[in-house]
Amino acid sequence: MSVQGTRRKSVSLALAVLAILVPPALAAPVPEPIADGDNIWGDWQLTQVDKDGHTLSAILSFSEDDSGKLLGQWISLWGVGYLAELEYANYQLNFKRIDRFGDQTSIASFTGSVDRETLTGSLTEEQRGQSKVTGKWIRPMPRIVGIWEGKTKIDGRESPASLVISADKAGVLSAQWKSPSGEYSISDIAFVSPKLTFKRIGKVQDTPGESAFQGTIRGDALSGAFKGDSGPGSFAAKRLGGGAIGKWNLQIVTESGPHNQILTVYPDLSGLYGVLEIEKVLIEGNNISFTPTVLFVDQMLEVHFIGQWEGRKLHGEIANSLGTSQKIEGVKLPSPPRRNPAVPSKTASLRPLDVGYVPTPQFVVDTMLELAAVTKDDSVYDLGCGDGRIVVTAALKFGCRGVGYDISPDRVRDSRANVEANKVGHRVTIEEKDIFGVDLSPASVITLYLLPELNAKLIPQLEALKPGSRIVSHDFDMPGVTPDKVVRLDDKNVKAAHTIYLWTTPLKKEPVDSPAK
Repeated sequence: MSVQGTRRKSVSLALAVLAILVPPALAAPVPEPIADGDNIWGDWQLTQVDKDGHTLSAILSFSEDDSGKLLGQWISLWGVGYLAELEYANYQLNFKRIDRFGDQTSIASFTGSVDRETLTGSLTEEQRGQSKVTGKWIRPMPRIVGIWEGKTKIDGRESPASLVISADKAGVLSAQWKSPSGEYSISDIAFVSPKLTFKRIGKVQDTPGESAFQGTIRGDALSGAFKGDSGPGSFAAKRLGGGAIGKWNLQIVTESGPHNQILTVYPDLSGLYGVLEIEKVLIEGNNISFTPTVLFVDQMLEVHFIGQWEGRKLHGEIANSLGTSQKIEGVKLPSPPRRNPAVPSKTASLRPLDVGYVPTPQFVVDTMLELAAVTKDDSVYDLGCGDGRIVVTAALKFGCRGVGYDISPDRVRDSRANVEANKVGHRVTIEEKDIFGVDLSPASVITLYLLPELNAKLIPQLEALKPGSRIVSHDFDMPGVTPDKVVRLDDKNVKAAHTIYLWTTPLKKEPVDSPAK
Protein backbone atom coordinates (compact mmCIF):
# COMPACT_ATOMS: atom_id res chain seq x y z
CA MET A 1 0.00 0.00 0.00
CA SER A 2 1.09 3.53 -0.53
CA VAL A 3 1.58 6.46 1.67
CA GLN A 4 1.85 10.08 0.64
CA GLY A 5 4.38 10.69 3.29
CA THR A 6 7.46 9.49 4.92
CA ARG A 7 8.72 6.54 6.89
CA ARG A 8 11.65 4.24 7.42
CA LYS A 9 11.89 0.46 7.10
CA SER A 10 14.33 -1.46 9.31
CA VAL A 11 17.28 -3.60 8.40
CA SER A 12 17.32 -7.21 9.50
CA LEU A 13 18.21 -7.92 13.10
CA ALA A 14 21.45 -9.49 11.94
CA LEU A 15 22.56 -6.12 10.63
CA ALA A 16 21.40 -4.17 13.67
CA VAL A 17 24.65 -3.51 15.52
CA LEU A 18 25.54 -1.87 18.76
CA ALA A 19 28.07 0.69 17.47
CA ILE A 20 28.14 2.66 14.26
CA LEU A 21 31.22 3.89 12.43
CA VAL A 22 31.30 7.61 11.71
CA PRO A 23 32.05 8.34 8.02
CA PRO A 24 34.61 11.01 7.14
CA ALA A 25 33.58 14.51 6.17
CA LEU A 26 34.37 15.18 2.52
CA ALA A 27 35.92 18.40 1.31
CA ALA A 28 34.99 20.85 -1.42
CA PRO A 29 35.06 24.60 -1.93
CA VAL A 30 31.88 26.29 -0.70
CA PRO A 31 30.70 29.07 -3.04
CA GLU A 32 27.84 30.19 -0.77
CA PRO A 33 26.81 30.00 2.91
CA ILE A 34 25.96 26.48 4.02
CA ALA A 35 22.99 27.57 6.10
CA ASP A 36 21.60 31.05 6.34
CA GLY A 37 18.44 32.08 8.17
CA ASP A 38 16.14 30.87 5.41
CA ASN A 39 17.97 28.01 3.66
CA ILE A 40 19.64 24.79 4.74
CA TRP A 41 21.26 22.42 2.27
CA GLY A 42 23.21 19.19 1.82
CA ASP A 43 24.22 16.37 4.16
CA TRP A 44 25.04 16.69 7.86
CA GLN A 45 27.00 14.15 9.91
CA LEU A 46 25.14 13.67 13.21
CA THR A 47 26.14 12.30 16.59
CA GLN A 48 23.28 11.38 18.91
CA VAL A 49 23.95 10.80 22.62
CA ASP A 50 21.06 9.47 24.73
CA LYS A 51 20.51 9.90 28.49
CA ASP A 52 22.50 6.70 29.20
CA GLY A 53 25.50 7.92 27.23
CA HIS A 54 24.99 5.62 24.24
CA THR A 55 26.20 7.15 20.98
CA LEU A 56 24.62 6.66 17.56
CA SER A 57 25.57 8.11 14.19
CA ALA A 58 23.28 9.31 11.42
CA ILE A 59 23.26 11.52 8.36
CA LEU A 60 20.66 14.25 8.01
CA SER A 61 20.14 14.97 4.31
CA PHE A 62 18.30 18.05 3.03
CA SER A 63 17.18 18.89 -0.50
CA GLU A 64 14.38 20.75 -2.22
CA ASP A 65 11.65 19.57 -4.55
CA ASP A 66 10.83 21.34 -7.81
CA SER A 67 8.58 23.82 -6.04
CA GLY A 68 11.33 24.82 -3.59
CA LYS A 69 9.83 22.94 -0.62
CA LEU A 70 12.42 21.65 1.86
CA LEU A 71 12.67 17.85 2.09
CA GLY A 72 14.71 15.72 4.45
CA GLN A 73 15.87 12.20 5.33
CA TRP A 74 17.45 10.76 8.47
CA ILE A 75 19.85 8.01 7.33
CA SER A 76 21.19 5.51 9.85
CA LEU A 77 22.45 1.95 10.01
CA TRP A 78 18.85 0.74 10.33
CA GLY A 79 17.57 2.48 7.21
CA VAL A 80 15.92 5.71 6.15
CA GLY A 81 13.72 7.85 8.35
CA TYR A 82 11.66 10.48 6.57
CA LEU A 83 10.99 13.93 7.92
CA ALA A 84 7.49 15.37 8.30
CA GLU A 85 6.38 18.82 9.44
CA LEU A 86 9.84 20.03 8.43
CA GLU A 87 10.38 23.72 9.17
CA TYR A 88 13.51 25.86 8.92
CA ALA A 89 13.49 29.63 9.47
CA ASN A 90 15.67 32.13 11.32
CA TYR A 91 18.29 29.42 11.92
CA GLN A 92 15.74 27.29 13.82
CA LEU A 93 15.10 23.70 12.65
CA ASN A 94 12.11 21.56 13.64
CA PHE A 95 10.74 18.28 12.28
CA LYS A 96 9.19 14.92 13.09
CA ARG A 97 11.11 11.80 12.11
CA ILE A 98 8.99 8.84 10.97
CA ASP A 99 10.67 5.50 11.64
CA ARG A 100 9.73 1.92 10.93
CA PHE A 101 11.49 -0.99 12.61
CA GLY A 102 10.21 -4.54 12.47
CA ASP A 103 6.99 -3.25 10.85
CA GLN A 104 6.32 -0.99 13.81
CA THR A 105 6.13 2.75 13.33
CA SER A 106 7.41 5.40 15.71
CA ILE A 107 7.56 9.17 15.57
CA ALA A 108 10.41 11.22 17.03
CA SER A 109 10.49 15.02 17.39
CA PHE A 110 13.54 17.20 16.78
CA THR A 111 14.10 20.83 17.67
CA GLY A 112 17.37 22.66 17.22
CA SER A 113 19.35 25.40 15.53
CA VAL A 114 22.00 25.80 12.83
CA ASP A 115 25.08 28.03 12.78
CA ARG A 116 26.67 27.73 9.33
CA GLU A 117 28.47 24.36 9.45
CA THR A 118 27.25 23.33 12.92
CA LEU A 119 23.89 21.88 13.98
CA THR A 120 22.74 21.35 17.58
CA GLY A 121 19.46 20.22 19.08
CA SER A 122 17.53 17.53 20.89
CA LEU A 123 15.62 14.49 19.64
CA THR A 124 12.73 13.07 21.66
CA GLU A 125 11.86 9.43 20.93
CA GLU A 126 9.04 7.31 22.32
CA GLN A 127 11.30 4.65 23.88
CA ARG A 128 14.74 6.23 24.21
CA GLY A 129 13.51 9.56 25.55
CA GLN A 130 15.47 12.73 24.89
CA SER A 131 18.89 12.67 23.23
CA LYS A 132 21.40 15.39 22.50
CA VAL A 133 22.21 15.79 18.79
CA THR A 134 25.20 17.58 17.29
CA GLY A 135 26.09 17.75 13.62
CA LYS A 136 28.64 19.00 11.11
CA TRP A 137 27.99 19.82 7.49
CA ILE A 138 29.60 17.36 5.05
CA ARG A 139 31.38 19.27 2.31
CA PRO A 140 30.51 17.76 -1.09
CA MET A 141 33.35 16.23 -3.07
CA PRO A 142 34.19 18.18 -6.27
CA ARG A 143 32.69 16.39 -9.25
CA ILE A 144 36.02 16.53 -11.12
CA VAL A 145 37.46 14.05 -8.59
CA GLY A 146 37.82 10.51 -9.87
CA ILE A 147 39.70 8.15 -12.14
CA TRP A 148 39.66 9.23 -15.79
CA GLU A 149 40.77 6.44 -18.13
CA GLY A 150 41.48 7.11 -21.79
CA LYS A 151 44.11 7.62 -24.45
CA THR A 152 46.57 10.30 -25.50
CA LYS A 153 47.23 10.97 -29.15
CA ILE A 154 50.48 12.63 -30.29
CA ASP A 155 51.70 12.66 -33.89
CA GLY A 156 49.05 10.09 -34.76
CA ARG A 157 50.24 7.63 -32.09
CA GLU A 158 47.80 6.57 -29.38
CA SER A 159 48.82 5.52 -25.89
CA PRO A 160 46.68 4.44 -22.89
CA ALA A 161 46.72 6.83 -19.94
CA SER A 162 44.76 7.63 -16.83
CA LEU A 163 44.35 10.80 -14.81
CA VAL A 164 43.58 10.31 -11.11
CA ILE A 165 42.23 13.48 -9.46
CA SER A 166 41.88 13.83 -5.69
CA ALA A 167 40.85 16.59 -3.27
CA ASP A 168 41.92 17.25 0.30
CA LYS A 169 39.58 18.37 3.09
CA ALA A 170 39.93 22.00 2.03
CA GLY A 171 38.88 21.14 -1.52
CA VAL A 172 42.40 21.63 -2.94
CA LEU A 173 42.91 19.43 -5.99
CA SER A 174 45.87 17.19 -6.78
CA ALA A 175 46.40 14.64 -9.52
CA GLN A 176 48.52 11.75 -10.78
CA TRP A 177 49.22 10.83 -14.40
CA LYS A 178 49.67 7.14 -15.14
CA SER A 179 50.98 6.03 -18.52
CA PRO A 180 53.30 3.30 -19.86
CA SER A 181 54.96 5.87 -22.14
CA GLY A 182 56.80 7.74 -19.38
CA GLU A 183 56.91 9.16 -15.87
CA TYR A 184 54.92 12.33 -15.22
CA SER A 185 53.87 14.62 -12.41
CA ILE A 186 50.92 17.03 -12.40
CA SER A 187 50.93 20.57 -11.02
CA ASP A 188 48.83 23.74 -11.14
CA ILE A 189 45.59 21.80 -11.52
CA ALA A 190 42.45 23.93 -11.56
CA PHE A 191 38.80 23.25 -12.33
CA VAL A 192 36.14 25.86 -12.99
CA SER A 193 33.21 23.95 -14.46
CA PRO A 194 33.38 22.78 -17.16
CA LYS A 195 37.07 23.74 -17.77
CA LEU A 196 40.03 21.71 -16.45
CA THR A 197 43.64 22.89 -16.71
CA PHE A 198 46.96 21.54 -15.41
CA LYS A 199 50.67 21.24 -16.18
CA ARG A 200 52.27 17.90 -16.90
CA ILE A 201 56.00 17.47 -16.31
CA GLY A 202 57.85 14.26 -17.10
CA LYS A 203 60.39 12.22 -18.96
CA VAL A 204 59.97 10.23 -22.14
CA GLN A 205 63.02 8.10 -22.98
CA ASP A 206 65.14 10.19 -20.56
CA THR A 207 64.07 13.41 -22.27
CA PRO A 208 62.42 15.89 -19.87
CA GLY A 209 59.46 17.91 -21.06
CA GLU A 210 56.60 20.09 -19.92
CA SER A 211 53.18 20.60 -21.43
CA ALA A 212 49.98 22.45 -20.55
CA PHE A 213 46.57 20.81 -20.76
CA GLN A 214 43.23 22.50 -21.25
CA GLY A 215 40.08 20.43 -21.43
CA THR A 216 36.35 20.24 -20.82
CA ILE A 217 34.27 17.97 -18.62
CA ARG A 218 30.85 16.95 -19.98
CA GLY A 219 29.15 14.53 -17.65
CA ASP A 220 31.50 11.55 -17.37
CA ALA A 221 33.60 12.46 -20.42
CA LEU A 222 36.82 14.50 -20.47
CA SER A 223 38.48 15.77 -23.63
CA GLY A 224 41.16 18.35 -24.28
CA ALA A 225 44.55 19.20 -25.78
CA PHE A 226 48.20 19.44 -24.72
CA LYS A 227 50.63 22.09 -25.87
CA GLY A 228 54.29 21.92 -24.95
CA ASP A 229 57.78 20.61 -25.51
CA SER A 230 56.64 17.37 -27.13
CA GLY A 231 54.34 19.17 -29.51
CA PRO A 232 50.54 19.25 -29.66
CA GLY A 233 48.50 16.28 -28.50
CA SER A 234 45.09 15.30 -27.22
CA PHE A 235 43.61 13.36 -24.32
CA ALA A 236 40.12 11.84 -24.25
CA ALA A 237 38.87 9.84 -21.27
CA LYS A 238 35.85 8.45 -19.46
CA ARG A 239 35.30 8.52 -15.73
CA LEU A 240 35.65 5.06 -14.17
CA GLY A 241 32.34 4.00 -12.65
CA GLY A 242 30.59 7.19 -13.71
CA GLY A 243 27.19 5.55 -13.95
CA ALA A 244 27.43 4.32 -10.35
CA ILE A 245 28.39 7.64 -8.78
CA GLY A 246 25.61 9.32 -6.83
CA LYS A 247 22.94 8.24 -4.35
CA TRP A 248 20.92 5.03 -4.71
CA ASN A 249 17.67 4.26 -2.93
CA LEU A 250 17.93 0.56 -2.09
CA GLN A 251 15.01 -1.71 -1.28
CA ILE A 252 16.15 -4.71 0.76
CA VAL A 253 13.88 -7.74 0.78
CA THR A 254 13.53 -9.53 4.14
CA GLU A 255 11.07 -12.00 5.66
CA SER A 256 9.33 -9.11 7.40
CA GLY A 257 8.94 -7.17 4.14
CA PRO A 258 11.07 -4.65 2.28
CA HIS A 259 12.93 -1.79 3.89
CA ASN A 260 15.02 1.03 2.48
CA GLN A 261 18.64 2.13 2.77
CA ILE A 262 20.77 4.72 0.98
CA LEU A 263 23.97 3.83 -0.88
CA THR A 264 26.20 6.80 -1.67
CA VAL A 265 29.03 6.38 -4.20
CA TYR A 266 31.42 9.34 -4.24
CA PRO A 267 33.40 10.46 -7.33
CA ASP A 268 36.62 8.90 -5.96
CA LEU A 269 34.70 5.58 -5.60
CA SER A 270 34.67 5.68 -1.82
CA GLY A 271 31.18 5.58 -0.38
CA LEU A 272 28.68 5.06 2.39
CA TYR A 273 26.16 2.27 2.96
CA GLY A 274 23.76 4.07 5.27
CA VAL A 275 26.37 5.48 7.66
CA LEU A 276 28.92 2.69 7.16
CA GLU A 277 32.10 3.84 5.48
CA ILE A 278 33.08 2.10 2.21
CA GLU A 279 36.79 2.48 1.57
CA LYS A 280 36.53 1.52 -2.09
CA VAL A 281 33.62 0.63 -4.36
CA LEU A 282 34.94 -1.85 -6.91
CA ILE A 283 33.75 -1.36 -10.50
CA GLU A 284 34.30 -3.83 -13.35
CA GLY A 285 32.15 -2.98 -16.34
CA ASN A 286 28.62 -2.81 -14.92
CA ASN A 287 29.49 -4.99 -11.93
CA ILE A 288 29.70 -3.29 -8.55
CA SER A 289 30.84 -4.59 -5.16
CA PHE A 290 31.79 -3.17 -1.79
CA THR A 291 32.54 -4.33 1.73
CA PRO A 292 31.89 -1.89 4.58
CA THR A 293 32.71 -2.97 8.12
CA VAL A 294 31.07 -2.21 11.44
CA LEU A 295 31.99 -2.93 15.04
CA PHE A 296 29.63 -5.63 16.37
CA VAL A 297 30.04 -6.07 20.14
CA ASP A 298 33.84 -6.61 20.22
CA GLN A 299 34.47 -7.84 16.67
CA MET A 300 34.38 -6.34 13.21
CA LEU A 301 31.38 -7.42 11.12
CA GLU A 302 31.78 -7.37 7.34
CA VAL A 303 28.84 -6.54 5.09
CA HIS A 304 29.49 -7.61 1.48
CA PHE A 305 27.50 -6.52 -1.57
CA ILE A 306 27.78 -7.87 -5.12
CA GLY A 307 25.52 -6.59 -7.89
CA GLN A 308 25.08 -5.02 -11.29
CA TRP A 309 23.62 -1.76 -12.50
CA GLU A 310 22.03 -0.86 -15.79
CA GLY A 311 21.11 2.76 -16.38
CA ARG A 312 19.44 3.98 -13.20
CA LYS A 313 18.59 0.53 -11.81
CA LEU A 314 20.70 -1.71 -9.60
CA HIS A 315 20.20 -5.23 -8.30
CA GLY A 316 22.26 -7.63 -6.27
CA GLU A 317 22.66 -9.38 -2.95
CA ILE A 318 24.08 -8.28 0.37
CA ALA A 319 25.44 -10.69 2.96
CA ASN A 320 27.25 -10.40 6.28
CA SER A 321 29.76 -12.48 8.18
CA LEU A 322 26.96 -13.75 10.47
CA GLY A 323 25.59 -15.74 7.52
CA THR A 324 22.56 -13.57 6.65
CA SER A 325 21.95 -12.58 3.01
CA GLN A 326 19.24 -10.50 1.34
CA LYS A 327 18.22 -9.46 -2.16
CA ILE A 328 18.50 -5.79 -3.08
CA GLU A 329 16.86 -3.70 -5.79
CA GLY A 330 17.90 -0.08 -6.20
CA VAL A 331 17.02 3.06 -8.11
CA LYS A 332 19.44 5.91 -8.63
CA LEU A 333 18.20 9.16 -7.12
CA PRO A 334 18.25 12.29 -9.29
CA SER A 335 20.86 14.91 -8.53
CA PRO A 336 19.53 17.58 -6.16
CA PRO A 337 17.78 20.34 -8.13
CA ARG A 338 18.89 23.93 -7.95
CA ARG A 339 17.20 26.00 -5.32
CA ASN A 340 13.91 27.47 -6.42
CA PRO A 341 14.19 26.60 -10.14
CA ALA A 342 12.27 28.90 -12.42
CA VAL A 343 10.65 26.09 -14.43
CA PRO A 344 8.98 23.25 -12.49
CA SER A 345 9.67 19.70 -13.65
CA LYS A 346 7.02 18.15 -15.87
CA THR A 347 7.31 14.91 -13.88
CA ALA A 348 7.03 16.52 -10.46
CA SER A 349 4.26 15.55 -8.07
CA LEU A 350 1.16 17.74 -7.99
CA ARG A 351 2.50 19.05 -4.67
CA PRO A 352 5.16 17.89 -2.18
CA LEU A 353 4.58 14.43 -0.70
CA ASP A 354 3.17 14.19 2.82
CA VAL A 355 4.87 10.84 3.50
CA GLY A 356 7.14 8.42 1.61
CA TYR A 357 6.19 5.10 0.09
CA VAL A 358 6.21 2.04 2.36
CA PRO A 359 4.23 -0.97 1.08
CA THR A 360 1.77 -2.77 3.36
CA PRO A 361 2.59 -6.50 3.72
CA GLN A 362 0.18 -8.65 1.74
CA PHE A 363 -1.20 -10.51 4.76
CA VAL A 364 -2.08 -7.13 6.29
CA VAL A 365 -3.82 -6.11 3.03
CA ASP A 366 -5.90 -9.29 3.16
CA THR A 367 -6.89 -8.66 6.78
CA MET A 368 -7.83 -5.03 6.10
CA LEU A 369 -10.20 -6.06 3.33
CA GLU A 370 -11.69 -8.85 5.45
CA LEU A 371 -12.18 -6.49 8.39
CA ALA A 372 -14.01 -4.09 6.06
CA ALA A 373 -16.23 -7.01 4.92
CA VAL A 374 -15.68 -6.17 1.25
CA THR A 375 -18.11 -7.72 -1.27
CA LYS A 376 -18.52 -7.60 -5.02
CA ASP A 377 -20.96 -4.72 -4.64
CA ASP A 378 -18.42 -2.41 -2.96
CA SER A 379 -16.34 0.38 -4.39
CA VAL A 380 -12.92 0.48 -2.69
CA TYR A 381 -10.93 3.73 -2.69
CA ASP A 382 -7.26 3.48 -1.65
CA LEU A 383 -5.88 6.91 -0.70
CA GLY A 384 -2.18 6.81 -1.42
CA CYS A 385 -2.22 3.64 -3.50
CA GLY A 386 1.53 3.02 -3.95
CA ASP A 387 1.89 -0.05 -6.16
CA GLY A 388 -1.90 -0.58 -6.23
CA ARG A 389 -1.82 -3.82 -4.26
CA ILE A 390 -4.95 -3.06 -2.18
CA VAL A 391 -7.33 -2.25 -5.03
CA VAL A 392 -5.84 -5.04 -7.17
CA THR A 393 -6.33 -7.55 -4.32
CA ALA A 394 -9.89 -6.34 -3.75
CA ALA A 395 -10.73 -6.80 -7.43
CA LEU A 396 -9.15 -10.26 -7.61
CA LYS A 397 -10.57 -11.67 -4.35
CA PHE A 398 -14.00 -10.04 -4.23
CA GLY A 399 -14.72 -8.95 -7.80
CA CYS A 400 -15.46 -5.37 -6.69
CA ARG A 401 -14.51 -2.07 -8.27
CA GLY A 402 -11.56 -0.06 -6.99
CA VAL A 403 -9.96 3.34 -7.46
CA GLY A 404 -6.41 4.12 -6.34
CA TYR A 405 -5.23 7.69 -5.83
CA ASP A 406 -1.64 8.84 -5.47
CA ILE A 407 0.12 12.16 -5.84
CA SER A 408 3.41 10.61 -7.02
CA PRO A 409 3.81 9.98 -10.78
CA ASP A 410 6.15 7.05 -9.98
CA ARG A 411 3.61 5.37 -7.75
CA VAL A 412 0.84 5.91 -10.29
CA ARG A 413 3.01 4.27 -12.95
CA ASP A 414 3.73 1.30 -10.65
CA SER A 415 0.03 0.92 -9.79
CA ARG A 416 -1.07 0.96 -13.42
CA ALA A 417 1.56 -1.65 -14.26
CA ASN A 418 0.21 -3.84 -11.43
CA VAL A 419 -3.36 -3.42 -12.69
CA GLU A 420 -2.29 -4.40 -16.20
CA ALA A 421 -0.22 -7.39 -15.00
CA ASN A 422 -3.21 -8.77 -13.07
CA LYS A 423 -5.70 -8.02 -15.87
CA VAL A 424 -8.13 -6.09 -13.64
CA GLY A 425 -8.27 -2.91 -15.71
CA HIS A 426 -12.01 -3.38 -16.24
CA ARG A 427 -12.52 -3.08 -12.47
CA VAL A 428 -9.67 -0.88 -11.22
CA THR A 429 -8.76 2.72 -12.08
CA ILE A 430 -5.61 4.54 -10.93
CA GLU A 431 -5.61 8.34 -10.83
CA GLU A 432 -2.84 10.85 -10.13
CA LYS A 433 -4.63 13.21 -7.77
CA ASP A 434 -4.19 14.94 -4.43
CA ILE A 435 -6.33 12.89 -2.05
CA PHE A 436 -7.42 16.00 -0.16
CA GLY A 437 -9.29 17.21 -3.23
CA VAL A 438 -11.03 13.93 -4.12
CA ASP A 439 -14.80 13.42 -3.81
CA LEU A 440 -15.06 10.27 -1.69
CA SER A 441 -18.87 10.04 -1.66
CA PRO A 442 -19.08 7.28 -4.35
CA ALA A 443 -16.90 4.93 -2.24
CA SER A 444 -18.23 2.38 0.23
CA VAL A 445 -14.78 1.32 1.54
CA ILE A 446 -11.78 3.60 2.16
CA THR A 447 -8.30 2.21 2.88
CA LEU A 448 -5.53 4.30 4.46
CA TYR A 449 -1.86 4.11 5.40
CA LEU A 450 -1.21 7.70 6.42
CA LEU A 451 -0.07 9.53 9.53
CA PRO A 452 -2.67 10.31 12.23
CA GLU A 453 -2.77 14.03 11.39
CA LEU A 454 -3.40 13.21 7.72
CA ASN A 455 -6.23 10.83 8.66
CA ALA A 456 -7.76 13.63 10.74
CA LYS A 457 -7.41 16.05 7.83
CA LEU A 458 -9.60 13.70 5.75
CA ILE A 459 -12.52 13.79 8.23
CA PRO A 460 -14.58 16.42 6.31
CA GLN A 461 -14.36 14.27 3.16
CA LEU A 462 -15.08 11.04 5.03
CA GLU A 463 -18.23 12.56 6.51
CA ALA A 464 -19.63 12.72 2.96
CA LEU A 465 -19.62 8.91 2.72
CA LYS A 466 -22.93 7.05 2.72
CA PRO A 467 -24.06 5.58 6.09
CA GLY A 468 -22.55 2.15 6.64
CA SER A 469 -19.37 2.87 4.67
CA ARG A 470 -16.20 1.39 6.14
CA ILE A 471 -12.80 3.00 6.66
CA VAL A 472 -9.74 0.87 7.48
CA SER A 473 -6.28 2.19 8.38
CA HIS A 474 -2.99 0.36 8.73
CA ASP A 475 -1.03 1.28 11.89
CA PHE A 476 -2.41 4.82 12.39
CA ASP A 477 -5.58 5.97 14.10
CA MET A 478 -7.74 9.02 13.43
CA PRO A 479 -7.50 11.55 16.28
CA GLY A 480 -10.90 12.72 17.45
CA VAL A 481 -12.83 9.72 16.08
CA THR A 482 -13.54 6.50 18.02
CA PRO A 483 -12.85 3.32 16.01
CA ASP A 484 -15.44 0.56 15.87
CA LYS A 485 -12.77 -2.09 16.06
CA VAL A 486 -8.99 -2.35 16.53
CA VAL A 487 -7.17 -5.51 15.45
CA ARG A 488 -3.58 -6.39 16.26
CA LEU A 489 -1.70 -8.78 13.95
CA ASP A 490 1.43 -10.51 15.18
CA ASP A 491 4.05 -11.26 12.58
CA LYS A 492 5.41 -14.76 13.27
CA ASN A 493 8.59 -14.09 11.28
CA VAL A 494 9.71 -11.13 13.39
CA LYS A 495 9.03 -9.77 16.85
CA ALA A 496 6.68 -7.11 15.58
CA ALA A 497 3.03 -6.39 15.09
CA HIS A 498 0.61 -4.45 12.92
CA THR A 499 -2.48 -2.58 14.05
CA ILE A 500 -5.61 -2.16 11.90
CA TYR A 501 -8.32 0.36 12.74
CA LEU A 502 -11.93 0.14 11.49
CA TRP A 503 -14.47 2.98 11.46
CA THR A 504 -17.97 3.00 10.00
CA THR A 505 -20.05 5.98 8.99
CA PRO A 506 -21.46 8.09 10.42
CA LEU A 507 -18.19 8.66 12.30
CA LYS A 508 -18.30 8.52 16.09
CA LYS A 509 -16.58 11.72 17.07
CA GLU A 510 -15.06 11.91 20.51
CA PRO A 511 -16.46 14.66 22.79
CA VAL A 512 -14.35 17.77 23.17
CA ASP A 513 -13.95 18.93 26.75
CA SER A 514 -15.29 22.40 27.40
CA PRO A 515 -12.69 24.89 28.56
CA ALA A 516 -12.60 25.45 32.30
CA LYS A 517 -14.31 28.57 33.52
